This record gives sequence, C-alpha cells and structure tokens, in this order.
Amino acid sequence: MNNLYFVFSCLGLAGGLLCATGDILFDLKGRGNQKLGTSKNIDSNWTKMADWRFGWSIALALIGDALVCLGFYSLGMQIAAVRPVLGYLTLGFGYFGSFAGILIHSLCCLQALIYKGAMKRGSLEIADDILEKIYKQVAVPFITGYISLLAPTVTVIIAIVEGVLDVPKICVILNPLVFLIFGITCRKINPVKFQDLPGIIMPSLGLGMFGLIGMLNLL
Repeated sequence: MNNLYFVFSCLGLAGGLLCATGDILFDLKGRGNQKLGTSKNIDSNWTKMADWRFGWSIALALIGDALVCLGFYSLGMQIAAVRPVLGYLTLGFGYFGSFAGILIHSLCCLQALIYKGAMKRGSLEIADDILEKIYKQVAVPFITGYISLLAPTVTVIIAIVEGVLDVPKICVILNPLVFLIFGITCRKINPVKFQDLPGIIMPSLGLGMFGLIGMLNLL
C-alpha cells in the first residue's frame, strides 16, 4: 500500500506542476496589461493572447487537479493512519478545493474568451456588463473554493507540528498559502518585474507540495 501511496504522491506533485503550466498559459499576459471593468476582473492584454492558450489552460487544469486529488488521497490516508479525523478532513477538503479549482480556472478562461469576442463586435462597456453579471453569480463559489483550500493547509500543518507526519518541521511552509504570500510579496516589491511571475503559479505549486510532503513521509 505504501508503494501505491508513494506513486499517488508523485502524481500529486506532477499535478501541481501541470496546474502551474496552465496558469502560465492563462495568466502570463506580458507588459502593459491593465485591469479594466467595474470589478477590475478584466485584463486588457487578453485581446493579444491566442485563443488556444485558454483551451489548453483548461485542459491542463483539469488533468492537473485530478492528479492533485490523488496526492490528497495519499497524504490524507497517511495522516488518517495515525489521526483519522485529521486525515479525512485533509482528504475531504482537498478534494473539494481541487474540484473548485477546476471550476474557478475554467470560468476565468471563459471570461477571457467572452471578453475577446465582445470587444471584436462591441465595446468595453458591453464586455464589462456581460462579465460583471457572470462574476456576481460565481463570486460565492469562487470565494468558497479558495477558502476550502485553507483547510487542508491547516490540517497538514497540524499533522507536521504534532509529528503525525515524519517530515522535517520546515515542511510547514510547503503549502499554497505560504507560496501565495511569497508571490504577492514579490509583486509588491517590484510590480513591474514581478507583474506575472512567480505570483501567478505559486498557489498551484503549493498544491503540488502536498504531494511532495506525502513522498517525504514515506521515505
């Protein structure tokens, strides 16, 4: 069984890397990008990006999040062997967060395609009106999905601190929240140099780290 868990953890790490690649296809917008619209959820450089990037980004997120789920299964079951409640919470919230991630990423990519189409035959006002209506309807699932990923972050940190997982304590920093804070900090330090990278890929890399933690615990 440990061999299977190790394979699943490796796939979880690979899934995080695939999601990060999908993030680059969707979110690497280049210089000169401006936030537009009522909620500032429109990127002006979407019009310069090829349509195929958004389709491939969705595909990579779908495959990547599926693999991340395997990583969560492995890590959750490893924790559950010692602390059942903590392990199953990790597994459940990890699954939910991964599914929410697919929804969020897909809708963001579709927003970009809708904006491109609207701008060809309309105006920014029309595009903003359409996307604002979509944004208002999906705001709650968006927020819920992001929050749900905090739960496995907390449970894994608890498992590491309490010695449930036999990994170095420094592994408490290997999670989406810490990686996200690092990306935001880089952007604050130099908004021009770090406009896109590494910030856009940090949460996905953080998800992959749960797979790495599962691998380390089995070594």
